Amino acid sequence: MAPLKTHRWGSPRPSAWLCLHGFMGTGFDWDVFARAALKLDPNLRIIAPDLPGHGESPPVSADSFETQIASLLKTEKLDEVTLIGYSLGGRLGLQCLLSDPQIFPVFVGISTTAGLDIPSEREMRKISDSELAIQLREINSESTFRKFLSQWWDLPVFQSSARNLDLKNSFFETRMKQIPRAMADAMEQWSTGVLPSLWDKFGSHKGRTLFLAGSEDDKYVQIANRLVATTPSAELNILNGAGHQILMEKPFEAAQCVVEFLGRSNP
Repeated sequence: MAPLKTHRWGSPRPSAWLCLHGFMGTGFDWDVFARAALKLDPNLRIIAPDLPGHGESPPVSADSFETQIASLLKTEKLDEVTLIGYSLGGRLGLQCLLSDPQIFPVFVGISTTAGLDIPSEREMRKISDSELAIQLREINSESTFRKFLSQWWDLPVFQSSARNLDLKNSFFETRMKQIPRAMADAMEQWSTGVLPSLWDKFGSHKGRTLFLAGSEDDKYVQIANRLVATTPSAELNILNGAGHQILMEKPFEAAQCVVEFLGRSNP
């Protein structure tokens, strides 16, 4: 099993933050967030892999994501991990958390969900994601990929008053380096219509949990409220003026929320 490309910040120590990025991103999406967190707590160790099929990591494979993360933790010699996931990374992170909660005593989900638990919605999402995967596989030039990314950037779920030209340029700079066919594979394998719903399992989770959502991201504010209502160990923080793309729009505020939450969790 080929290792995941991993980005690192801070000093080596047996505990760390493990940060999982969103669809079409890379581990380096956490750079501003990580640097902000280290200014608040210089003792942190933060690692962020490129998800399979993304950046410099190997393609999506038959190996389970949980197995790949377990291998990464062994390589990094980690015995305690704060698991932080944004969007897709949050869903994959929840899978890891619920598979082995002892390794992950704290979970932070940013603009994320526990999946879809209504069969008709799962089927509709599976179909729509399959159609997007077909579009990605048909991309044969930079111009057609840029057109796809423009349509992605303009999706209603991503709209917010915090977005500007600099953020758009940064978005395109990172995403244009991806391989469309690899993105198609990830889209199909990790669709919320394919991955199991984790709502029932999360309801019995006892570990400390924080969810972050942008005040202008109505859909995920509702989801975050439902997640927090599911288990008494979860907290919610709404970031004013942010939409879905919190890592791009409010990385400093997000880092502060996490550092302060962990300070309360581990006095």
